Amino acid sequence: MNVKTFIRRADRHSVDLRGFALGPARDSDVRVADLSYGGCQIHSEDAFSAGEVVELRIIKRGAAAAEIRWSTEGRAGVRFIN
Repeated sequence: MNVKTFIRRADRHSVDLRGFALGPARDSDVRVADLSYGGCQIHSEDAFSAGEVVELRIIKRGAAAAEIRWSTEGRAGVRFIN
């Protein structure tokens, strides 16, 4: 029998926050959207690569280590690293 398991994603909140994605060879302006406890979506003119690790700094909110999970056409999905 083929049983499917569904994993519920954390609730997402629509936001529009400015920030930066920083790394050894990166200093990118980003806009943060669809924020959840485990990650967010970012919008940027810069390209990101899946698996890339950045420090995501959100203006007046703080900073978090983050891994890029996917990237396409000016958007990227980010998972926060604990």
